[in-house]
Amino acid sequence: MKVQIRADGSVEIDGYVNAVGRDSRRIRDEYGNEFVEQIQPGAFAVALNKRGEDKPVKCLLNHNEARLLGDTNTNLKLEEDNIGLHANVIITDAEVIELARAKRLSGWSFGFYYLDSKTDYDYSNHVERSVVTELELEEVSIIDDTMTPVYAGTSIHSRAEEKKEILLRAFDNDVISYTSDTPDKKPEERAEDETKAPEQVKEEPETEVDYTRYHDTINRLRR
Repeated sequence: MKVQIRADGSVEIDGYVNAVGRDSRRIRDEYGNEFVEQIQPGAFAVALNKRGEDKPVKCLLNHNEARLLGDTNTNLKLEEDNIGLHANVIITDAEVIELARAKRLSGWSFGFYYLDSKTDYDYSNHVERSVVTELELEEVSIIDDTMTPVYAGTSIHSRAEEKKEILLRAFDNDVISYTSDTPDKKPEERAEDETKAPEQVKEEPETEVDYTRYHDTINRLRR
């Protein structure tokens, strides 16, 4: 996941929410049984096409419905490619901007309703595999460091009007890269700067950002 603090004060977050066709870490079901999970290639594309403009996919902070950051009708772009579900969002929310400046964002997660799957058994690792073939994508979330224990596993919430469960999943082993078009400053310092008259400043050469770990992760997913 790339996190860029833009010159206008907003934050652009870009990266993969899930890598399709790849086993997750081990997950426990409600009975304590372990399994691994894959999202079948194409499942996200079908889910996105089904949502349409009348039912956009939401972007939340920490899966909190009260912390709506946008949706696919406004500032959130979602697309499935040959790696997985790719997301790009530009956020102006003050809390998320401060989390980004403090480098406290942990990655992406997503909430979905299970519709259909197939199962097999991984004999080499002695674990059952569930391949999700059809899903309803409800939301994608930006996760901060307060959600780390939940981020490492799964949470389940009920949808009141139907006997369905929304399942939360995180992108395993995500690498976070931070860049900034402006120097890091405290809120009061930034507010003070806005009241000052502009000064002539000697331009400094841009510092090259090292994206090696981020690109290495993407290249591994392409194999």
